Amino acid sequence: MLTALIVIISVVLVAAGFLLWELKKLSSQKEEYKQLFELGDSEYKKAQERIQSLQEKVGQKDVLMDRASQMMEVANRKIIELEGVVKALDEKLKFQESQYSKLAGQKKSSEVRTGRIAEQVAPFLKDYPKDPNSARFIGEPIDFIHFDDDLITFVEVKSGKSQLSKRQRRFRDLIKEGKVDFILYRIDGADNGSD
Repeated sequence: MLTALIVIISVVLVAAGFLLWELKKLSSQKEEYKQLFELGDSEYKKAQERIQSLQEKVGQKDVLMDRASQMMEVANRKIIELEGVVKALDEKLKFQESQYSKLAGQKKSSEVRTGRIAEQVAPFLKDYPKDPNSARFIGEPIDFIHFDDDLITFVEVKSGKSQLSKRQRRFRDLIKEGKVDFILYRIDGADNGSD
C-alpha cells in the first residue's frame, strides 16, 4: 500500500512538473501574441482568439494543478497515517519477540528439568532395555552403566528430540571400536589385598 502511494506521489510530481513547464511555455506564447496585437486589427482578432484559447488551457491546467495539489495533500496525510501504523506494528513485533524469547527460555528450561527427571527414573520404566538392578547412575557424560556377569553396557537416556552431544558421540564411537580399558590402581601404604 505504501508503494502504491509512493507511485501516485511520483506521478503527481511528474504531472506537476509538466504543467509548470506548460505554464511557462504558455506565458511565453502569450507574450508573442501581444506583439501580434500591435501589428493590426485583423491580426488582433486572431491573436485575441488565440489568447482566449490559451487562457482556457491555462485555466484547465490550473484546475489540474489544484487537483494534483489536493492529491498530494491526501497522499501526505496517508503517508503520515501509515507511518504511525508501521511504528505501532514494529512496537508490537518487538514485544512479541521478547515474549517469544521468554517462552522459548522457559520451554528449554522445562525440557532440561524433564530430561533430568527422565534420566533418573528411566530404569524403572516398563520398556527400559536392561535390568534396573544392574544399573549404576553416573549422569555425566553417560547416564548409566550396567554391570552384568558377561557384559558391561553404557546407556544414555534422551527424551523428546534431544541428540547425543559431541562428547557423547565420541565416547559411543570409542566403545564401539573396543577402545575401552581397565586399570587397577593401588594406593601406596594401603593394605593391599589380593586381586
